[in-house]
Amino acid sequence: MVRVLGRRRRKVVPKHKINWLPGALQDVARVRQFIQKENPHAAQKASQRILGAINILLQNLEAGMPSPDEDCDAFRDLIVPFGRGGYTIRYRIEQQTIIIVRVWHSGEERV
Repeated sequence: MVRVLGRRRRKVVPKHKINWLPGALQDVARVRQFIQKENPHAAQKASQRILGAINILLQNLEAGMPSPDEDCDAFRDLIVPFGRGGYTIRYRIEQQTIIIVRVWHSGEERV
């Protein structure tokens, strides 16, 4: 049990697991390095916001909307507001696994 504000709470064990594809991990590292140059505190907050959004997916697999890209029917996009823009986390669901495919900022050119 975990004690929170004097109360006992059961630790919640997620029933789904997260699998980050290498490209998605590289995306988060790239975003952090880019922001780090100008504002280390903002870089940390951006990373925390992205990781926090992943926790939302553990609670609700369909928190993201279906991908608008025609060639990505199996994918969903979770929009994470941050600063003047935000981040998109593209993911797909396979059985009990949430696969994080890519992460990008709204101002980025995507290839």
